[in-house]
Amino acid sequence: MKYLFNDQNIEDDQEWLEGLEHQADPEMKEAVKIQDPISTMTLTKPLIIDLGTSLRHVLDKMQDNKNNCILTLEDGKLGGILTERDILLKVTGKGYDLDLTTLDEFITPNPESVTSDDPVAYALNKMYVGGFRNVPVVNDELYPIGIVSISDIIATIADYFHGEIINLPPLDKLVDKSTQEGG
Repeated sequence: MKYLFNDQNIEDDQEWLEGLEHQADPEMKEAVKIQDPISTMTLTKPLIIDLGTSLRHVLDKMQDNKNNCILTLEDGKLGGILTERDILLKVTGKGYDLDLTTLDEFITPNPESVTSDDPVAYALNKMYVGGFRNVPVVNDELYPIGIVSISDIIATIADYFHGEIINLPPLDKLVDKSTQEGG
């Protein structure tokens, strides 16, 4: 059997291996436990927009700030949430004039929320039971101070287990269970 190798690939592989040899041992992070309070996570800052705002302005703000949801207030407290999923399901393709239509008719009023003292498991449970991906985090006065998303939780887990995740084999290289493994 004849093998052909690209010299560039061999050099790249060798350089990559040498880079691994010279790395200091990474600092071991403290694992986030499911019982830990939400405050141990890095929360996304909420984007708060006034009722009566045009959908065009809302969409521009969401894109500019790279937020996948916005919150509204009612009497200085969390009043509603509008997510990219709401926009996709309720607005897209329906013929609304984005300059004339306001976010008011599309928000979910009185959304579920958590506090920064609640455990991560509580937020996950709310997301699972409610079928949503974002939960506002409020203070004692019910004013939004952050948003925890399923992406935030996954990123926190991936950050802790970075080496294990990055070193997973490609899906087409998983163990073939039809062949015997080992000696």
